[in-house]
Amino acid sequence: MTPVLPPQNNVIAFVPAHNEADIIRSTIESILTQTVKVDVIVISDNSTDDTVSIVRSIAAIDNRVSLIETVGNKFKKSGALNTAYKSVDLNSYDYVLSVDGDTVVAPDLVEQALIEFQLDPLLGAVCSRAGVVKQTTNGFFEKLVYHWQYVEYAEFDRSRVSQDRGIKVAHGMCTVYKVEAIKAVMARRIATEKLDCTLYDVHNITEDYELTVTLKELGYHTAAGFGMHAWTDVPLKLSELWKQRVRWLRGGLDTLWEHGWNKSTRKDILNAGLFWIMLSFQILLLNYALYDIVKGVYHPNWMFILVMSLMYVDSVYTLRYVQDPSKWDYLVRITFIPQIFYAWFTIAQLVCAYYLFLFKPNQDW
Repeated sequence: MTPVLPPQNNVIAFVPAHNEADIIRSTIESILTQTVKVDVIVISDNSTDDTVSIVRSIAAIDNRVSLIETVGNKFKKSGALNTAYKSVDLNSYDYVLSVDGDTVVAPDLVEQALIEFQLDPLLGAVCSRAGVVKQTTNGFFEKLVYHWQYVEYAEFDRSRVSQDRGIKVAHGMCTVYKVEAIKAVMARRIATEKLDCTLYDVHNITEDYELTVTLKELGYHTAAGFGMHAWTDVPLKLSELWKQRVRWLRGGLDTLWEHGWNKSTRKDILNAGLFWIMLSFQILLLNYALYDIVKGVYHPNWMFILVMSLMYVDSVYTLRYVQDPSKWDYLVRITFIPQIFYAWFTIAQLVCAYYLFLFKPNQDW
């Protein structure tokens, strides 16, 4: 039996945007053309390009679109979204769609989300699949960085399959929230005297992860809708990618420290400890392999071969989850060497995040 969808136009979309003139029109149009009617509020957060004028031109011909310009916001995306929540009467809506200003969504994304909510009364948030917008790259290295991430985002989807109704993070790029769940979080913020946070914790640089943890602590399920497709921009410069991922990882550690050990965080805390065990094991195996090479001993190290073989199979298997894979996506994983470099790059990011967490208490946006 097909679930009965709630009345139309009870969904509002919040689109935080900072200098997204190149893509914001596509983002808004992808929301306006949903199979379920959606009101749209774009929050231009200190934009200095043409983002505001583009949004105004769309709002002039479609009354479902509104614009908010933040004034003096120091808390980036979380501050922008909190501004939107303060400006809207949530009693008029049942669901909130949060979409980054550099993300485009499929026409039936909201409809698919509403079906997920109908199937699970305890569902508080459901996020889209993690897709990547097709981007123009300049030169071999940019192309490599792009396709590293293109396949990596498929890994994010793959991991959510096993997490079922308790995914680690309902990602900020595109998630639909039940208003009832949002109100419960707001009530908790007031109860804990976080009066400046409204919904999102402005003191946390990974607001989506912290919100997901809070929802789970309140007893709500969090899930990924595998019929919900959305695509986002990714950084093409290694320095920008490094900054983005260290920020994500650092924010995750801060969230675990803030919330402590409980039913909703214990798995993530154990995985954080497992990282150091696996890193030590990999360094030990690498040390043995390099020692044999230096000494000129070429007998096979079966443990090293076994671990590398398992890593290779796992790396290639991820291609199953890639949306519209290209030959470059296959080359990155099948040749394996580029993926090894990227794996150690991500390890370095996490080590750096731990350093910042332990020794740099002031979070850097």
